[in-house]
Amino acid sequence: MNTSESQNPENTSHPFGYWLKAADRLMAAEFATAFDSEHANRRDWRILNAVDGTVAPDRPLNTHKLHDLTERGWVATDGDGWALTDEGRAAKDRLDAIVDKIRAKVADAVPAEDMATTLASLEKIARAFGWDEETPLPRGRRHGFGGPRHGRGAPRGFGHRLRHDFGPGMEAESGCRHAHGHGRTHDHGHKTQHAFERGFDAGFTRGRDL
Repeated sequence: MNTSESQNPENTSHPFGYWLKAADRLMAAEFATAFDSEHANRRDWRILNAVDGTVAPDRPLNTHKLHDLTERGWVATDGDGWALTDEGRAAKDRLDAIVDKIRAKVADAVPAEDMATTLASLEKIARAFGWDEETPLPRGRRHGFGGPRHGRGAPRGFGHRLRHDFGPGMEAESGCRHAHGHGRTHDHGHKTQHAFERGFDAGFTRGRDL
């Protein structure tokens, strides 16, 4: 991180919603680019996690949801349910490694104490606006803060993206426990990554499109 830039007061002139959207969209783009290398997307990764029991799906998995993965040979029927094939397990391992790498990038960028404060602050703000663990988040409007904007290229709101992608607050414990895989042993990275994971996994695995 460039210290001089991070301490420049001009860099804090953007409103709250801007930084939520900026972090959300940049992370979403990072995932999309990385997953494209495996000819997969975030939904594929979420479903693989649900099929192998890493996380519990909010709704039953059905043939329609699994069609692409069965066609690819990553998922197959197993009695009355579904299971990963050898190819599916290998693909999930590769996608897990991609996710771990992006987690490590966040851990490198934000001290553990700052991450904990950010997660707690976002949760408090969400609760102030009526969020609780049982209520689905509303879908985002086509406009962000400051009312509707007309004309072409109007920016979208961030509500639906916040649900799947950015997610500090991101989470109830998902039970996903991969090795970090980035070779870091110092305490700062581990604590930050652990805090981020607690908010990261459920935001990814609890999307309504699972």
